Amino acid sequence: MQPSEYDVVVLGSGGAGLVTALTAASRGRSVAVFEKSMLLGGTTAISGGGIWIPNNHVMQASGFEDQEPDGLTYLVRLTLGEIGVDLLHDFLKTGPEMLRFLERHSDLRFFSVNRPDYHPGWPGARTGRSVEPLPFEPTMDEKLFQMLRYSHLRQPVTSIEARKGLAPEIIADRRQRRVRAQGAGLVAGLVQACAKLGVHFYVNEAATGLSFSGDRCDGVVTVSGSTSARLGVVLATGGFEWNPSLVSAYLPGFSSAPTTPPGNEGDGLRLALQAGAAVANMTEAWWTAAYQIPGDVLDGKALTRNMVRELALPGSIMVNRKGQRFVNEASSYNDLGMAFNAFDPGSFSYPNRPAWLIFDDAFKRRYPVASIPPQQSAPDWMISAGSIAELAEKLRMSVEGLSATIDRFNGYALQGHDPDLGRGDDVHGLYYGDPGHLPNPCLGTIGVGPVYAVEILPGNNGTKGGLKTTSRGEVIRPNGSLIAGLFACGNVAASIFGKGYPGHGGSLGPILTAAYKVGVEIGANPTP
Repeated sequence: MQPSEYDVVVLGSGGAGLVTALTAASRGRSVAVFEKSMLLGGTTAISGGGIWIPNNHVMQASGFEDQEPDGLTYLVRLTLGEIGVDLLHDFLKTGPEMLRFLERHSDLRFFSVNRPDYHPGWPGARTGRSVEPLPFEPTMDEKLFQMLRYSHLRQPVTSIEARKGLAPEIIADRRQRRVRAQGAGLVAGLVQACAKLGVHFYVNEAATGLSFSGDRCDGVVTVSGSTSARLGVVLATGGFEWNPSLVSAYLPGFSSAPTTPPGNEGDGLRLALQAGAAVANMTEAWWTAAYQIPGDVLDGKALTRNMVRELALPGSIMVNRKGQRFVNEASSYNDLGMAFNAFDPGSFSYPNRPAWLIFDDAFKRRYPVASIPPQQSAPDWMISAGSIAELAEKLRMSVEGLSATIDRFNGYALQGHDPDLGRGDDVHGLYYGDPGHLPNPCLGTIGVGPVYAVEILPGNNGTKGGLKTTSRGEVIRPNGSLIAGLFACGNVAASIFGKGYPGHGGSLGPILTAAYKVGVEIGANPTP
């Protein structure tokens, strides 16, 4: 039977909930984390685990130069002037502090990823702002270890190791030692640190309500009963991308396939709305190109996977139903994903839905495509044809349109420059390309046959609109007043980046920083 009272109650066990719990517990507060599913870690656990923080100590130690004013210049451009400069300032000041806190209060250690911001040509852009946890070997209690969520699609390697390749015997040794990396490593390190400070974890505990004493939120109701929170309740329940009614209400026409765990149904959002909370940025998500393999499931729902590098490697293109390219395939997945939402008033439709990755046999034999390794034969769900014309007919698109697009692109590939969409024109695009391919690592010709197509879905890595909060994470009503005792962080709260995505880890960076601020705020309050 669980205790009925804590200083702090956190709903949700992704990165946001765990950082808040760790921060509050490090200040001597009693903390309980309630998780709706049977596993801890949420979306963070299946993510790449990157954390975008300008001017942080890890990048500085690696020799990357940065200054806070450069970060502000970049973020003002990224957010289109729609986000208050004071919020951006606060993130830039607090983010490095949060990262140092994690290294002081956990066994996690981070390295700086040698990759550029997603808009490297903009003023203030830098390389090295993204950090990632080093592979983490848990030493926690076995029962707690079995509660950790991790991605079955990711090996226990860092993003850099995955890109360069790692000896099979090293990977096998890490698996034997149950090493976790990327997002799973981040979650494992945070859970272990929380447990050492006495944080209590409860799984399979969906929240059904909030309790109030007057106007102050003082506890939660879960499927097992009521729990009081002397200092505050923290909503860290993730986005609402798996809730059809909320998606229909806030993202009309922008339907997309979530790549996240199916438990992200907007539970915290609904609870706060019932309490009179305000919302912001509700028409945005962390967009991406995605695909599905028939029969693959996650927690009983169709599994959707991100597609990134295949789109930028030389010898592939992405086309819409007219057989036309419509976006720089090597742009960041968030920016690329927004192209699926373009609406054509002439045809009164979304012309870039459906979309297809087109490539030839040479490409397939050289690179992994949609999780299929080069040595494996094309599965039945991967559409194949002996010629471009036959492929167009199978896809029910114009033969002339697709043929003209490929002829045009092949000419660009030979020249090494894409004047239409700029693929491979900046260091971000080149990061995803094949450095051994010249003259442009992102541009390669597509042969006459055999050729293949994989359907590309508009996807999302979670919604980024949610509850409106102060810089300290306090939930706000529409009139600007606070809902006392109620805090929010993570994808349940509105992102401070608006439409934008600054670089690798651009979602976790502000999320973990906000979560740290919430823990500091609650931890500083005297116990009633």
